[in-house]
Amino acid sequence: MKTNSGKIAAAALLAASALTAAPAMAQNLQYANYLPPTHPGNVFALEPMFKALEEKSGGSLKITLQAGGALAGAKDTLSAIETGLIDGGFIVSVYVPNEIPLNTTMSDMAMLMEDPVTMVGALNETVLLGCPSCLEEYQGHNVTYLGAYATTPYNLMCKDPVSTLSDIQGLKIRSAGDVYGRWIAEMGGVPVNVANSEAYEAMQRGQLDCVYGSVGWLKSLSLWDVSKHVLRQDMGAFGGGALIAFNTDTWEGLSDEARAMITDEVPAALARLAIGYAEEDEEAIAEASEHGVTVNGKDPELGALLAEYQKSEIESAVAEAEERGAENAQALADTFVANLAKWKKISDEAGGDVAKVEEALRREIYSKLGN
Repeated sequence: MKTNSGKIAAAALLAASALTAAPAMAQNLQYANYLPPTHPGNVFALEPMFKALEEKSGGSLKITLQAGGALAGAKDTLSAIETGLIDGGFIVSVYVPNEIPLNTTMSDMAMLMEDPVTMVGALNETVLLGCPSCLEEYQGHNVTYLGAYATTPYNLMCKDPVSTLSDIQGLKIRSAGDVYGRWIAEMGGVPVNVANSEAYEAMQRGQLDCVYGSVGWLKSLSLWDVSKHVLRQDMGAFGGGALIAFNTDTWEGLSDEARAMITDEVPAALARLAIGYAEEDEEAIAEASEHGVTVNGKDPELGALLAEYQKSEIESAVAEAEERGAENAQALADTFVANLAKWKKISDEAGGDVAKVEEALRREIYSKLGN
C-alpha cells in the first residue's frame, strides 16, 4: 500500500493533466460536516470546492456535502470515516484527542494561534512535509489527510455585559476541549464542553453564559440572537484536525485523475476559507449593533494574564500529548513553532489576498509533496 504522502504526491503530479480529463467512472461521494451550511468552512471552502470538482470532471465526480450533522456529529466523524459510513468529513482534533494524540498536539497550542493564514500554512506544512507520523496516525484510522484549516482568534460572546477580567468570574463558558478549558479556568470561568454547533441552544437553555469562539459566529451561527455582549480580545484560536479528509478505501478507489482534481483544489479552498473567515469576523462586528450587540475593547488585566499563560503553552501541549501516548511530540512542537514563524512572514506579505495565499500554499507545500 502507498503511504498517505505518496498517494497525495501521485495525485499532485497528475493535477495538470487532470484539469481537462474526467474520471473514467462516475463517482458520487458523501461528505459530512457537523457545522451548519452557513459556517465559513462550508461557504468558503467545501461548497465551492465540490462545485468546481463536479464542473471540471464534467459531472463524473460529485461530492455531496451533508452539513449540519446530517450524517455524523462532531465527535463521531472520525469513526464514521474510518468505518466507511461516510466517504469523507471534517475531523476536529480536540474532540478526538486520544485517537489522534500527535496531531492534537498542534491544536493544543491554541493560545499561540493568531491569524488563520499563518495557521493554515504552518499546520499543513508541518503535517504534510514535516511529520510522517502525523500522516500515519490518520492512516491508522483509515483516513487520508489532505488539509487542515484554522479559525480566526477567539473572543468572548456573552449574555450579560463582560468587559473586564472580574466580569468573567464564575461564568459558564463554552469550551471545545481541555486546551480551552484550562484557559477558561485560568480566567476564572467555568468550562462547559459544548460543540459550537450546539452553542446557540445551550445559551437558550442556560447551560452557557458565554461562547468562547470566533466573532464571525455571531452571524454564521446566529449567536447574536442570544449573545448581546462581546469582549473583543484575541485569546487563541482553533487549528488542526482535518477539514479535508477521506476514507482511505474510498480515496484509493478513485481514479488517478479524480484524486488529482481533488488535491489540486485544496490550496484554493484553504486560501478562500482563511481570508473569508477573517472577513466574516469584520462583517459580524460591523453589523453587531443592528442586532443589539455591544462590543467592548480589550482589558489590560486580561491581556497580561494571557501573556503570562502563553509562556507555558508549548510545554503543556507536549505533556498532554505524551500522556495520551503520542511519541515525538516535542519534535513535532518544535517543527510547528518554526513553521509558525515562517508563515507569519508569508501571511504579512499576502496581506489578505486570496490569490497570494493560494499561491503560497501551492509553492511551499502542495508542489513539494513526494519531492
